[in-house]
Amino acid sequence: MRSLMTELPDEVVQAILHHLPPRSTAALQQTCRRFVNIANEPLLWKIYCQRDFRWWDERHGIKSLLQDATFTGWRDLYHDRQFGARTTRRAINKIVTEETGRLASLKTILDVGYDAKDTLLDLFRTAPSSEDQLALKYWSHAALGCLHRLLAVGEWVRLSAAEAPIPIDRAIAGFDLFILEERTEGDMDDIFARLDSYAASVRSAYPNIDDMTPRQKAIAITAHLQENQWVGIQGDRHYHSLDHMFLGVALFSENRNSIPLISAIIFSHVACHFGLRAAPCSFPFHVYAVVSPPVGQDLDGNPLPEYIRDHDGPIASEETLMYMDPFRSLEPLSPDDLRAQLNFISPSTSAARVEGFLTPAKPRSLMIRAANNIMASGTHYPGEPAFPVDRNLATYAALFSLVTMTDASGTRRHNLTFLAKHFLEFFELDVHLFERHMLPMTGNYMESYRYHEVIQERKDADHVSPPPKPRSDPKNSLVQFKVGQVFRHRRLRYVAVIYGWDPDCRMQEYWITTNQVDRLPNGRHQPFYNAIVDDQSTRYVAEENVVVLQPSEITEDLLNAFPLKLGKWFKRYDHETGTFVSNVRAEYPDD
Repeated sequence: MRSLMTELPDEVVQAILHHLPPRSTAALQQTCRRFVNIANEPLLWKIYCQRDFRWWDERHGIKSLLQDATFTGWRDLYHDRQFGARTTRRAINKIVTEETGRLASLKTILDVGYDAKDTLLDLFRTAPSSEDQLALKYWSHAALGCLHRLLAVGEWVRLSAAEAPIPIDRAIAGFDLFILEERTEGDMDDIFARLDSYAASVRSAYPNIDDMTPRQKAIAITAHLQENQWVGIQGDRHYHSLDHMFLGVALFSENRNSIPLISAIIFSHVACHFGLRAAPCSFPFHVYAVVSPPVGQDLDGNPLPEYIRDHDGPIASEETLMYMDPFRSLEPLSPDDLRAQLNFISPSTSAARVEGFLTPAKPRSLMIRAANNIMASGTHYPGEPAFPVDRNLATYAALFSLVTMTDASGTRRHNLTFLAKHFLEFFELDVHLFERHMLPMTGNYMESYRYHEVIQERKDADHVSPPPKPRSDPKNSLVQFKVGQVFRHRRLRYVAVIYGWDPDCRMQEYWITTNQVDRLPNGRHQPFYNAIVDDQSTRYVAEENVVVLQPSEITEDLLNAFPLKLGKWFKRYDHETGTFVSNVRAEYPDD
């Protein structure tokens, strides 16, 4: 019996296939010779690529391909993406189910590149339906964080090594990759798309902007950004709140707040869409945007005399240079205005240094300034930002920026020490990031061998299971509680989950003395438990302070308070037993 499908025109069949999954299209072409060509139509597979994959690794050049009408390799490209997705999914499953080789599996994901993000986010979102929901959610989150950071630092390393000037907006956008986590908006592509939309909004508000003078354009752009509250800090938010330090947060958060450096970058990007030359200048205690007209014009659009035409950079005169302060003002400032401010702030500043403050800042110096702003934020304002930003991730980003952007060997060496400490304490999975980008920077340092040793130790340990602690061993017979039990601290009252234990205190003598362990009734000669607390900290708790909670005492609110990191040690929570199901069986086989 003939299928009605065979009687349909090719165009109708293709329209139907647009709404079917690619596997149905592949199956259809097996049924009839006529459908082979229809199912291989490049435009059909282009739609599948656009529909099924949002994030693309830069090696594909997807923006160029989408604009290239002659490109016909969409089906092959789709299969390449599917292969990357399968590779990523297998690697995550291996990480979840096997306790060794995790760094190697993580490298497999990182080698897939930004293509892996689609799969990692899918695994993160669907984790609650999995048997290993806690582990799957944690490891997909951890892998995505490693991927974001590898891309950001790779961008900085490339930019710092390039002979051409660093695009400051792209460099600053790298900070956002560190803190992006599972948010679906705010990566580099999103940031530039949003900035370009601001330019489109300006053009819509001022249809005749191309007829304006350069001075009028700068004022109009500033007015539009301020009217829409896209620059500056609104309401009563503290200037130093951590969320104000990031370009992507300023563009995608609800409040859109930003410090002067970020506001100046936003203005400068938009201004360049309208033929202006604009860039931030690193003024003391503030950042302005230096604005100069197109070559050969003054700020009022008049042609410049031949002898003062500007071919090598803006000339600091009233006719060719002005300054905008999108953070707090609509009025342009002249070079003399800023010189007067500098004379008031620091009368002894040399003429050369004054001119340095008045010209576009070197991108490296702005990156260092941005990093220092992030580092200082917690000192000036320790409160919670209106838009959630993880402080450890923000500090990590700042330290990486200081290491990659500083030229002075002594300064880089100092910052590298703090970066390594942060890595070892909070981001031990970033072995491949350090190996690829940080180790090459240590080559001239005496302690270079030690950095290499630390990385190699981490890689070696990844292939070795920890020594098992069977309860049949007489020395473990006194350990009363198990991995996965939820308890309340007898004295401090916090709630935590046990993820490891020792038959007696194994901490160093300094820690034992500092925490007055020997003053406990049972002292150091009692079991001690590794525990993760609902405030995200980890503790080492004496058995006499452990009060195990019954299943009826463990509420959903209590469970939801535990951090994502719980999945590093556990698969899921068992409501019936009131315990978390262990995923560290190699070390604790009987728990």
